Amino acid sequence: MAALLASSRSALSGIALLALLAAHPAAEAQSASARAESGSTEPAALCERAARQTLAAQGTAEVSFGAAPAFDASLSNDSQVALRGSGRARAASGARVFSYLCTVDLATREAVGLVLRDQAPAAAKAAPARPPAEPDLRELSPAACESSAAEALRRQWPRVSAISFDRSTRRFRQPAADVAELHGSGLALPAPGAPNTVFTFDCKIDPRDGWVLETNVSG
Repeated sequence: MAALLASSRSALSGIALLALLAAHPAAEAQSASARAESGSTEPAALCERAARQTLAAQGTAEVSFGAAPAFDASLSNDSQVALRGSGRARAASGARVFSYLCTVDLATREAVGLVLRDQAPAAAKAAPARPPAEPDLRELSPAACESSAAEALRRQWPRVSAISFDRSTRRFRQPAADVAELHGSGLALPAPGAPNTVFTFDCKIDPRDGWVLETNVSG
């Protein structure tokens, strides 16, 4: 009887050990995911900085990024986080759309790997130029203008917070075939303890590709 009990205990111990080993990779991936999500802003910023530096070395300037990069669990582990993102850049040869895969070392807080790939734009038939009287809304992005306006406010008011935009005040016009303008307003706190302040912004866009050319704010 004692031998039978010892054998059963040994078998149960072996099963528990196998279950623990099987769960370890999943736990490790969940740990990396949790660490990436808890500090997602920093790894994303590190990856974007590495991408800017690489693109600058290639003679490309005016880099902007799209949505926040996505966490790639298949390439991440407990010490490194892999992020996938995309963006656009403008060089002498024209606009450039790219994607990137970036690896961040969680211990050193450095981007230790970066792969940039150009994305070929979808082929499209050339469309006749639209006259200024017919605004071209296909590439217009109010969010891009408002993001640029927020950056301009931060330069004007370094301690600004609670920036919000009033969508009902958006006004769009296209004075020329290659220039569009977006006007709007919003509210912000210029500094802690300061009252809400109304500001306005004027944004110039290239309607051919949606690129923000110039942004001015007042308030």
